Order: sequence, then C-alpha cells, then structure tokens
Amino acid sequence: MMKATKIILAACVALAAIACSSQKPVQNTAADLSITCEPHILEVVGGKVDAAITINFPAGYFKTNSMMVVTPVIVYADGQRTGTPYIYQGEQIKANYRVIPLKGGEHTLNVSFDFVPGMEQCVLQLQNKVTINGKSMDLPPVKVADGCIATYRLADFSGEFQPKPDGFEQITSYTTETSILFDVNSSQVKNNGQNKNALEVYKSYLRDLKNDSRYNVTSAEIVAYASPEGGVDLNDKLSEDRAKAAENTWAQMGKGLSDSIKVSSVGQDWEGFKEAMANSDIEDKDLILRVLSMYSDPEVREQEIKNLSFIYEDIKKDVFPGLRRASFVVSAEHIGYSDEELKSMAENQLAMLSEAEILHLATISDNNENKKFYYRVTTERWGSNTGYYNLAALSLNENKIEVALAYLTHTDEGDPDVMNLLGVIEMRRGKYENAINLFEQSGTEDALKNIGTAKIALGDYTSAAEALAGTGSRNEALAFILDGQADKAAAASSDATARDSYIAAIAAARLGDAAGVKEHLAKAIEDPVYAEKAAKDAEFADYR
Repeated sequence: MMKATKIILAACVALAAIACSSQKPVQNTAADLSITCEPHILEVVGGKVDAAITINFPAGYFKTNSMMVVTPVIVYADGQRTGTPYIYQGEQIKANYRVIPLKGGEHTLNVSFDFVPGMEQCVLQLQNKVTINGKSMDLPPVKVADGCIATYRLADFSGEFQPKPDGFEQITSYTTETSILFDVNSSQVKNNGQNKNALEVYKSYLRDLKNDSRYNVTSAEIVAYASPEGGVDLNDKLSEDRAKAAENTWAQMGKGLSDSIKVSSVGQDWEGFKEAMANSDIEDKDLILRVLSMYSDPEVREQEIKNLSFIYEDIKKDVFPGLRRASFVVSAEHIGYSDEELKSMAENQLAMLSEAEILHLATISDNNENKKFYYRVTTERWGSNTGYYNLAALSLNENKIEVALAYLTHTDEGDPDVMNLLGVIEMRRGKYENAINLFEQSGTEDALKNIGTAKIALGDYTSAAEALAGTGSRNEALAFILDGQADKAAAASSDATARDSYIAAIAAARLGDAAGVKEHLAKAIEDPVYAEKAAKDAEFADYR
C-alpha cells in the first residue's frame, strides 16, 4: 500500500512575498501538496534501489511564472546519493520542462539509486527549490520513504561446486570367463591346442587369485551349451553331459578356490547363436536372424536353422563350433589398500601408488597443503584432469581466482565440472549473464543451483525461486522470500547456521509469525554480526 505524505507548504506565503511586486499570489491560503511513494519502505533489487514517487499538485498551487526543481536524495549515516533532478515550470515559462498548469496536475518520478552498504538505514527525501521572477528559495526537504530492505544481500554468491571424486575403490569386483570346446554331438573335451591354451592361461590366473591374499573368490560357475542343430532333447542331454565333463576339469583346475561351484546346463544356445551370427561375415545374416526370430517354438526354429546351414555353409563352419562349449565363470574381488596403509606408503613408497590411490590420499588429508601436494603429484605423473580441477577448486576456496584459472587451462575441454567452476568465477566477478551461460553449458546439479543464485543477483527473483526450488541450495529459502513466497521459504529454511536462522526469522516476520521470529532470531543473534544487523533491519521493524 502506498504511504501518503501530506505537506502544508507555509513557504507558499514567503514565495508570495517574493513575487508580490510583480504578481499577486494565485492563492492567498496555503496549499496542500500530496506525495506518495511506492514502496514506502525501499528495497534493493538486483543491486538497485528503485521507487516511484507521485506528486499531486493541487489547483492553484503552481504559479504560472514559477519553476520548481525537485531532487530525489537518499540520505544515510555515511553520506548521501543524489538522483536525477526533475524540473517543473508554470504555464507562462518559456522552457522545455514539464508544465504544471494552474488547475493542478500529477506527475510520477521514477528514481533509481545504486545500493551501497549502509543504506539499510536511510531516508529518501525530495529537496525542492522554487524560483519566481529569477528569485529562488530552498524549501525544507520532504521525507517520502524511510528505511531500505536489503535482504537480497543475504544471498551467498560464492557459488556451489564440489571436488571431483577420487575414483578410488578399496574393493573392486572382477568377473572372468574362459570356455572349452567340444566336437559335434560329443561331451568329450577336445584335446586340441585351443583348449589346452585356454585351460593353461586360466589355471595360471586362478593360481594367482589363490596365492594373492588381496583377492577373494566370491563365486564360481560352469555353464554348458549345445549348438542349435541336433534337436531339443538331444541338445539338452548333450549340454548336461558337457557340464559334467567341465565339472571334472574344474575339480583339477580350481581346487581350493571356492567351496562350491554352481553347474548349469542351457541346452540349445539360441542367444549365443544370435550373437555369433551378428558378429559373423555371413551374407544375409540380418535377414536370416529376422526370419528365425519369427519362430517361438524351439523345435521349429532349430529345424529352420539346420535347413539354413545347408544353404549357408559358413553357419556350420564358423558359427556352430563356438557354440559347442562349456564356460568357466569366476567372480572375485580385490581388496585394495586401506586408508592407513595408503598413509604409510605415502611416506616412502608413493611411486608405487596409482593415480586413484594418490587422489584418495588427498581426499582423506585434513590439511589443504597436503591435498595440494598429492594433486600436484597426479598432474605431474599423469596429467590428471581430476588433479588439476581439484587444485583449481582449492584455489577458488581461497579466493585466488587467477591461480584457479591457470589450473583450469590444463583440464579437459567441455568438462561439465570445469564449466561450472568457470561460471562460479564469472559470478564472483559480477558478470552474471556470462556466468549463467557457463552454468547452462555445464548442466551439473551444482550449476543448476548456481543459475538460481545468479538470477538473484540480477533481481529476477521469480526465475531464481523456480531454479532453486527443491534443490536444498543455501539460497533456496532466500529466493522464496525475495519472490514473495514466505510460506515456501519457511518450509525450506533451517537453523543449521546463524545465517540460516536469520533467513528463517525473516520468513516468519513476513508471515506475521511473531513466535517464529523470536525463535529463529534468538539463534541467529548468537552471532554478533547478525545481532547488529537485526537491530537495524527493516524486516523486523514491527517486532522491536
């Protein structure tokens, strides 16, 4: 609601005296001048303090040969800011200013000031000078607004970003597989070089697993198959026999590795056939697979495969042999170094550690200098993108923007985390449009939060609230307050920090919740900074 300020201009009498030698006063009685300001308590939006001041000149107030200069001024403890003067003239004045007729009129001054700290406690006034016949008189200043809400300054514009994860996994799972082949319609393991080589390599691998205390076999499985060419019943029986033969082979090869082994028989290997066909050079393979896929009955499909194998002999020669098999599948986990082991090795065996292990050393270090050391090691040895990025993030935490930028020149082009960090740098420089462009290119969760924060700086509070809604950002509740959604702000607020409590108290104040103001403000003012701020903040004017 607009607040009206009514002024009885006794100075009108004095002006009449000035002018009496040349012109009788238009009105012998004092005139009422009505001035309204919207908002009546000023507010900072996007770093600007804007207001609309409407002056209503009553009939007979403005003499036909007079001029008035109206200057909006914000006065605060540390100084004042002067706005653009507005000049009005009577109907007989030959000039190009706004004419106020004798019958009266109305005019709205749209004023704007750059906000500076200290304006929270200020007065917006109009300083007026009236001139008649070349003689001037300064009228008393007219106060039109009192106080300035600068709640947007509670926004945290430092930007949200995280260190990249180190990629270290202490326990890593592996699954390996090898197969032994059989002749057509046979369950005897082929005694050929291919089988011998596969078994020897796998035996060696299994021995390594068994002899390395950092490996633990979690499961072992045998799966036997038959090529789809001999009938479903025959293939099922053949597959089962091959599974038994493979189990006997495992008994010698995998002794002591696993307490039990799962043995299964698939029978006709339709899935394996499709994969082998797709990877083959057989002409019309796609057409063959489309035709065979039309048959859901395994017996019918197998007969069609058999028929096609007489037309396309490469099916017999290149596809079927690899399907007559039994596979050994072993799953194991590798237990890497513990944090304590890594810390110990860092002292004299650092060269033995991998990139991920050294990055993890940085993660578990509680000293930033140690973190920087480990990140530098990874950049020197591997040109680590993570190392360079995390060095940049640490530098930005120390507000060393140029150092951060230098590190980022070595990171991967187009890395979403890097784009977000570049956006944070632009935001800290006050280049909010540039920052938003980089955040949009990034698209990370942090970048989406940062878009909302940049929108706050630009005074686009509705977009900010939309961007931050449900994100848990440290600016979420504040964005709702600035957008006039105090109920959502209250729901999103917390007492995690003094700042959070202060924002929660403002939300409560705007909802008229006196108890909420008292509760949250009590926590906020435990911090002397917020205690001093609360004592002057116009948000709490009704609660003092």
